Amino acid sequence: MTARGLTIFAAALLASCGSDEAPLPEVTSYNIDRDRITVSGVSSGAMMATQFHLAHSDFVGGVAMIAGGPYYCAEASLQKGLGPCMKGGDMAMPSLLEYARAAAAAGSIDDLGNLADDPVWLFHGANDVAMHADATQAANEFYIAVADVQATLVDDIGAAHGFPTLDAGAACNEMAEPWLNACDYDAAGELLGTLVGELAPRAEATGSVVELPQPGADDATMLPLALAYVPATCAAGESCGVHIAFHGCQQSSTYVGDAFARDAGYNEWAEANDLIVLYPQVDSSKIAPMNPMGCWDWWGYTDENYATRSGPQVMVVKATLDLLAGETL
Repeated sequence: MTARGLTIFAAALLASCGSDEAPLPEVTSYNIDRDRITVSGVSSGAMMATQFHLAHSDFVGGVAMIAGGPYYCAEASLQKGLGPCMKGGDMAMPSLLEYARAAAAAGSIDDLGNLADDPVWLFHGANDVAMHADATQAANEFYIAVADVQATLVDDIGAAHGFPTLDAGAACNEMAEPWLNACDYDAAGELLGTLVGELAPRAEATGSVVELPQPGADDATMLPLALAYVPATCAAGESCGVHIAFHGCQQSSTYVGDAFARDAGYNEWAEANDLIVLYPQVDSSKIAPMNPMGCWDWWGYTDENYATRSGPQVMVVKATLDLLAGETL
């Protein structure tokens, strides 16, 4: 093991100290291209994607959101989250913009000027009855207002509330586990093409899905392990980008195993385009009603700073990304 690998392994072990659970796996670091890091997510994962984008726009270069809404939509209120943020209506855009600008001025999130050249891809399924189309439109309006970025918007696919795929998952218009929808539509390829740029044709995913520790997971209502798809070229030391894909509610490994990481469609594009795909994993709260369905924190169940760099889940994902890179990005 290299010196850097030993350092990372030691950090992982320290993160697990005091636990009676099985030891966390050793982490291999990779040659990460800091200029090729993007994020996406579905449902609560879409909300997490925009939070991570704004928190770390210094190195996150684009965002895709499926069935999501604007940054800080819930304003730390579950009532607002379940209300206009999901059912449609007035999402108080001036208040959301004020929060983002104040957070940037205070250094709680990165400079909003970083967003100016970042691509944004938005999707709302035509048969989605869980998340109103108003939320997706508000996400578009947010990025226009805060950074003059016009998103690519897709809203003419007959998908239910889930992640659209070519042929994996439930019927396209059915909302059912594993929350993938076989719509003959390659959302992963479409969003990666927008965020990363022109792609080589998708290839068989012959690389490995690996587990890696999520440092600080217990303090952030997250599972001990994330998943990651690593193409053979990246494992061999080639310079690779990273795409972070946030699952939706009831879509973590606790609920669906590796179905999202295996079948959403990211890995085939990653294989052909030197991308590692990181699949962070959130847990459900042990005590309802804070987070009984394993959703990402987009309304403040971890703490009031949830949408900033010091948000517990944002910090865990950043630490996991740093493990992959073998350094602080």
